[in-house]
Amino acid sequence: MSEKEISILLPAYNEALRIEGCIRQVERAVRSFSGSYELIVAEDGSTDGTEKVVAELSQGNPRLSLLHSPARLGKGKAIKRALRSAKGDVVVFMDVDLATSLDYLPEIVKLTQAHRGMTIGSRHVKGAKVQRRVSRTLFSLTYNLFVRMLFLDGVHDHQCGFKAMSREVAAALLDKSMSDGFFFDTEMILWCRKLGFPVVEVGVEWAETRKEGGSAVRLCPDSVRLGLDLLKFRLNAGVS
Repeated sequence: MSEKEISILLPAYNEALRIEGCIRQVERAVRSFSGSYELIVAEDGSTDGTEKVVAELSQGNPRLSLLHSPARLGKGKAIKRALRSAKGDVVVFMDVDLATSLDYLPEIVKLTQAHRGMTIGSRHVKGAKVQRRVSRTLFSLTYNLFVRMLFLDGVHDHQCGFKAMSREVAAALLDKSMSDGFFFDTEMILWCRKLGFPVVEVGVEWAETRKEGGSAVRLCPDSVRLGLDLLKFRLNAGVS
């Protein structure tokens, strides 16, 4: 049995300037509807002292823990490492920039508790409100259309960093997921579908927070890599 109701995973790379504010906002949000939770910061080889900030905060907060990696693992591997230590019945992970409004946190947790699958914050379904550069929106729409056509999974937003999954899904995906990079989000959804778990999208409010040129995703090189990862997954996993 799970030791906590909710585990919230925060993958972080060079986020020393905003990690404290993120932790405080997330804890305030989850505390408003649950008294049984933990926060895990999956720090991924930062060079700006992110791990020192979190370590200091964790000394006065028993609900907060730090998973520090001295070398860069990649988003996927950092999250999988955190999944192995998570004790929650529902596991949530979100981007530290909090681009998705935390108002939707109770909803994705409750939905996941009900259907025992995965709940995805979506920027491309009814009810979503998005503030984003046109170039990024076009890239996202094109990528998600390509994935739907290739795998017929019916999902409109594979890359939004605001997802929740049941303990059963988390356990199943640990043995299946291979990606360490940005394809990790898509891979989790595709495996979830293949394994028979429900995947539900929730329209969310989402606002781009990084300055021009400072996004963690570089459109040209990362779009090529994502495309190659998709084709590789299609060939190796046989998902259809």
